[in-house]
Amino acid sequence: MSSESTDLAWGESIKELQTLVEIERNIDDSSPISIDDAQNHFAKLYCRYSIVLSKLNKVYEATVQPQKRLDIRSTLIHVICRVINLRHLLVKWAPPNPDVLTKDGTQQPFSWEYADLDRTLRELHAAPSHLSTDTPSMFNEEGLKSRRERDAFILKLLREKYGDVLPTLEEKEWPIPSSKDVGATAINETSAEFATSGDMNEGCHHSSDDESESDTDTLISDNENTHELAATKIQANFRRHIDQIKANKVRQWVSTFIGMKSDYTNQLDRSNLIKNLEDVIRKRKQEQTYCREKYEQDLTRLKDVVKDEEGFRMEVDLREERIKWITDQVVRTNAIPDSLEGFYAKDIASTEINEVAKDPKAKDNKKMDGDDKKSKDKGKETQVEIEVPSLAAPPTMLDSITESIHTYDSRWKQRNTGPNRVRSQYHDEELAKNLIIRDQVKSELTKEVEEKLMSNLLKIKALEDADKKKSKSKKETKGKKGKSKKAGGKGKKEKPLPGAKLPGMKDMKVEEMIQELVDHGLICNPAQHVLNDFIGGYECQPPKVAESEDNERWIPLDPSAFQLKRSIYDYCILPLGSEEIKDHLQDKEHVRSLLFYGPEGSGKTLLAQAIASELGALLINLSSTTIGDSFGGKESATRLVHMAFSVAKEKSYGPVVIYLDDCHEFFMGKAKKGASINIKADLKRFQKDLLIYKNQSLTKEDRVLIIGCTNRPDLADVKLLRWKGSKGKPEKQGFFERSLYCPRANHADRSMLWRKFIQKKISSRNSQQEMSQIDFDALAVLSDGFSAAEIASIVNVALSEDRLQDSTRSLIEQDFTCHLSPRKPTDDIFLAFTRQITELDARVKAIKAPATKKKK
Repeated sequence: MSSESTDLAWGESIKELQTLVEIERNIDDSSPISIDDAQNHFAKLYCRYSIVLSKLNKVYEATVQPQKRLDIRSTLIHVICRVINLRHLLVKWAPPNPDVLTKDGTQQPFSWEYADLDRTLRELHAAPSHLSTDTPSMFNEEGLKSRRERDAFILKLLREKYGDVLPTLEEKEWPIPSSKDVGATAINETSAEFATSGDMNEGCHHSSDDESESDTDTLISDNENTHELAATKIQANFRRHIDQIKANKVRQWVSTFIGMKSDYTNQLDRSNLIKNLEDVIRKRKQEQTYCREKYEQDLTRLKDVVKDEEGFRMEVDLREERIKWITDQVVRTNAIPDSLEGFYAKDIASTEINEVAKDPKAKDNKKMDGDDKKSKDKGKETQVEIEVPSLAAPPTMLDSITESIHTYDSRWKQRNTGPNRVRSQYHDEELAKNLIIRDQVKSELTKEVEEKLMSNLLKIKALEDADKKKSKSKKETKGKKGKSKKAGGKGKKEKPLPGAKLPGMKDMKVEEMIQELVDHGLICNPAQHVLNDFIGGYECQPPKVAESEDNERWIPLDPSAFQLKRSIYDYCILPLGSEEIKDHLQDKEHVRSLLFYGPEGSGKTLLAQAIASELGALLINLSSTTIGDSFGGKESATRLVHMAFSVAKEKSYGPVVIYLDDCHEFFMGKAKKGASINIKADLKRFQKDLLIYKNQSLTKEDRVLIIGCTNRPDLADVKLLRWKGSKGKPEKQGFFERSLYCPRANHADRSMLWRKFIQKKISSRNSQQEMSQIDFDALAVLSDGFSAAEIASIVNVALSEDRLQDSTRSLIEQDFTCHLSPRKPTDDIFLAFTRQITELDARVKAIKAPATKKKK
C-alpha cells in the first residue's frame, strides 16, 4: 500500500467515524424500545465500527510518518473501546429465545454470548471477512522492550533447567482407528449413497470397479445388442471425460486471468512471492523504526531550541501571571498565600461556571436524579422494575472519537489530500513544537518559577510573623494527628491474601517466585499460533442431541468458528493489548477469566495458545498434569497460587495468561455419580485460593487473563464456575466471568479442515502431490463426529513419507477413508451445561413457577 492510498484510506475511515458519531448523537432515547430493535441497532453499530477498526489497523501498519502513527493509534484506541462496549451490549440485549418469552410481553434481558450477525451483514452489504480478527500491530510495539527483557530472563531460566528442548503445552495424542474390518461395510454403503446422489455427479469417476461392473451387468441383461451399446456407452463416457478436462482447463485459465485464482503450479514461484512480500514488510518496519527513533532524538534537540528561542518570554509571562494573583490575594485577604493552589483553583471554577452556562439544567437534573433514586428505592418494596435497553452511547466515548476526528481535520486533512499533499515520511518539526515541545518547556519553566516564588514568599512570611508561625505549626500538627487517628479507626482494612501470611512469602522477590515456578515446570512457551489457525467458517448447526421427552425446550444452535473468534477477539485480545485501553474501559467490560468447554479435540488448547501468542503473554500452566503431586497439602497449594498471581500482577511481566486445563478437577462440588473416573479429588485444595485470588487480587489495572478448559463440565459445580458478581465473599462469587462452547466441527468446517491439513502436510514435505482428485465433501460426510484433532492425526498417518513421494498415484479420498469409522456422538452434557451456566434453566423455572402456584 503506497503512502497516498494509505492517506486516502485514513480519510475514508474518518468520514465513516463521523457518520457513526452523528447517528449516535441524534438518537432519540426518550421513548422505550424493544429488545429486538435494540439488538438490531447495536449489531449495525458493532459491524460498522469493527470494519473501521480493521481499516485503521491496516492504515497504521502501512504508515511510516511517526506523528501520523501516533494520531492513528489514538483513534484506534477510542474505536476499540467502543467495539468492546458494543460487544457487551450485544450479549446483554440478545433477542429473547422461546424459553424466556413471557405471555404478558414484558421481557427481562437474557445474556447470550453468540450474536447472529448474518442479517446485519447482509443489510450492510458486507462479508463476514470484513470483520477481521487480526491483532492490531500497535499491541506488538507497545512494551516491546520490557517483553524482550522478560522473555530473555525466562528463556535463560528454562535453558538452565531443560537445555535446548524447552517445555510447551502438552497436546494429547489421538489414536487412529483401523476400521478396515469393523467399519468397511458402513463406509462402502455411505460412499455408494454419496456417489448416486445428484450432487456428486462430478465425482462419479471415483467410484469403485464393482459399481461399474454392476452397471454393465444391468445393461447386458436389459439389451440384446450388448456389444454395440457398451461401445457407445464407453465412447460417450470417454468424450464426456475429455470435455470435462478441457472445460476445467478453460475455467482455470479464465479464473487465473481475471485474478480469481492464483497460478502457482510451481511451488518455488509461490515461495519466492511469499519471500518478496515478507521482504517488503520487513523493509517497511525498518523504515518505521528509523523514522520513530529519529523523531524521538529530534524531540530532545527541539526542546533545547525552544528553550533558547522562547524560554525567556515564557518565563516572564508565567512569573507575571502568578505575581499578579499573589498581589490580588494580599490586597483582598491581607495575608500572604501559603501555596499556589488557589491560582489553579480559579481556572477549575471558571470551567465549571462555563459548563453550567452551557447546560443550565444540569443542577436540576441532578436533583431530579436524586428524587428518582428515592422513588425507585420506595418502589422496590412493591414492584420489581424491568430494565429497558438504552441506545445512548457513553458521552465520554463519543467525545473521544469526536476529538480524533477534529485532530485529523485540523492537522492532516490538508496535508494528505489535494495538490498541496505532503509526501515526506519524516516528522514535521513545527508540528512537534506546537503539540509536544512547547508544553514540555512550559511545564518545566512553571515548576522553576513556582519554586522560586514560593521560596521568596516563605522567607517574607517568616520575617513578618515568626512567632505566629510557630504556634500555628504546633496546632496544625496536633490537629492532623487527631484526624489521622479518627480516619484510621473509621476505614475498613482490606482482608489480607492467604499466601501473604505464610512464612517467607512476604520477603520473597518476584524473580525468586519465577525461578521456583520454572523449576516445577509451570512456566512454558506457548506454541506460536494465531487466532485464524482455528479453522472454521460462518455456518451454525443444531447440536446432536438424543431424543427425549422434553421436546418443548429451545435447543440453541452451536456457535460457528467465526462467532467464537470474534468473542475471543473482543474479550481477550483487544482489552489486554494495551494498558491505555484498559484504563478507558468500564468496570463491567473487564474480563478476567474465560472458560472453554466442549468435546475433546475441538480446539480449546489451540485457542488458549493463540491468545497467549497474539498478546505476547507469559504463560503460567497450572493444569493438573503439570502440578501433579508437587504441591501437596493446603499450605503448599496456597503458596503456589500466591506465587502465580504475584508474578502475574507484576506490570513488567504483563500480559500474563494463567492456563487451567481440565479445570473441572479444581471446581468439583459434592461427589456425583461417575465423578471418581480419572479425577484427582485432592485438587480441590486449590479451589478456595483460586477463587480468593482471582476475585480479590486481580484488579482493573492488571493485564491478566485466566483461561480454563474442560471436556467434562458436568463433573464440576456450576455455582463455582459461574461468576455471580463482586458482592459477597470472594470464595462465594464464582470463578469464570465468561464461558464459550467449542462444538464439534460441522460439515462445512470438516471440509475446510481436511483441505487445510492435507495442504499443510504436502507443503511441509515439499511434495509435488496435488489435491485436485480428492473429494473433500465425501470426506466431510464420512468423518461426521470426528474432531479437528482426530482429522489432523488421520492426515499425518495417511500421508506418510513414502505416500507423499509416490508421484505415480494422485491423492484420492480412499487414502483416508480406511481410518474412518461411523460415529454417532451426542452433545447432551454440553447442552445441559450451557443451560445451567447461562442460567437458562433458572429463568425457565422462574417463568413456570407462577403457573404451578396457580394450579395448586
